[in-house]
Amino acid sequence: VAKALLAGVFCLAGAAHDAAAMLVSLDTSTLSGTSARLEFVLFDGDFTANNSLTIASMSTSGVLGAIDCSFGCTGGFSPPFALDDALTFGQFLQDLTLGSSVSFELSFTSNYSGNGTPDRLVLSLLDPVTNLTLVYTDLDSTVSPVPFQDALLVVDLAGDARIQVAGSSDPNILISIPEPGAGALFSLGLALLGGQRIRRRRWFASSG
Repeated sequence: VAKALLAGVFCLAGAAHDAAAMLVSLDTSTLSGTSARLEFVLFDGDFTANNSLTIASMSTSGVLGAIDCSFGCTGGFSPPFALDDALTFGQFLQDLTLGSSVSFELSFTSNYSGNGTPDRLVLSLLDPVTNLTLVYTDLDSTVSPVPFQDALLVVDLAGDARIQVAGSSDPNILISIPEPGAGALFSLGLALLGGQRIRRRRWFASSG
């Protein structure tokens, strides 16, 4: 059992990870001190209410400000915030004064009905007064379901989800989406082994 569990752990460590949950970190040093607005939008492309997005664990070295979770969004005044595509799109806005970093967790479903185009998650960094972009990126696009300009992150929600991260931006914003570490998987395997030994001892004690 021990060999099988450890083999499974090492296989998982080398496998492709599920894109439906991820930690996103932004290096915003070039805009430190700037008033900004993070815009999360979940667009419906397949005319079916079949996807949702959850935003959690928002943190920054700057200062978090007002939020807007009113259209296709639930969560009240504190995370997690959940978006859905039942109203053709869901939107969450987080105002903040930027520091050197911003991070948050995203989890989402990735269903596609086969009609139209896949649903899409778009993350942008905007000016909170004009709602125009604060950064110019290489992710300009006019492909369906809707056009978007200068996004930092785009995820097409179809099957395993296709993640597009801005490779360049002006001012420069570095975007990091770390993979789950093999160390965490190894720890999980050791915990499973420990649980197996405890159950075995209990079985021997009851048999005795």
